[in-house]
Amino acid sequence: MFDDLDATLKAMLSDSGAPADLRNADVAFDTPDKDYQPSQATVNLFLHEVAENRTLRHEARVIERTGNTYTSRLPSLRLDCTYLVTTWSVQSGGLKAQEEHHLLGLALAWLSRFPVIDDRFLQGTLATPPQPYPLPATVAQTNEGQPMGHFWTALGISPKPAFSLTVTVTMDVSDEVDQFA
Repeated sequence: MFDDLDATLKAMLSDSGAPADLRNADVAFDTPDKDYQPSQATVNLFLHEVAENRTLRHEARVIERTGNTYTSRLPSLRLDCTYLVTTWSVQSGGLKAQEEHHLLGLALAWLSRFPVIDDRFLQGTLATPPQPYPLPATVAQTNEGQPMGHFWTALGISPKPAFSLTVTVTMDVSDEVDQFA
C-alpha cells in the first residue's frame, strides 16, 4: 500500500498540469541522510511517520446485508502517512539554494491544490479496488511542540527547508468475515 501511495504522489508531481521545473525534477522517496546525494534536481518525499487517525476511527464492526445473510468484519484503519518533503540540487553555492527553494515553492504550491487527491492520480491498490473514502491531503501542517532539530541531527545533516505532507489512506485490517443469518 505504501508503495502505491508513493506512486500516487509521483504521478501528482509528474502530471502535465504541474509546473515544468517540477515535472522535470526527479522524484525520490529516500531517507535524506548524510550520504544522500541525488544526481539531478530532486523532490524527495521521505515517509517518516504512519499513525492511526483516531478522529476518523470507527469503533463498531461493519455489518453488511446480502439477501438474507449478514456479514460482520472489523472496521478499516484510517492511517495518516506523513512525508517530509525536501528538495535537492546538484548546483553549488547560491545557485544550489536558489534551485532548492524554487523547487520547494513549486512543490508546496502544486500539492496544496489537492486537499483531496484526485482519483486520476491513484495508483495500484489505491485505485483498484477503490479506497472506500477519498484521500485527504494536508500540506505544511506540523504538530505543535514537535521541533525538527532532533530529526536533522538523527539524520546527520544540516537542517534544510522542508514541509510536511500528510495523506490519509484506508487499510483493511482483516480478511476474516463472520457470516450469520
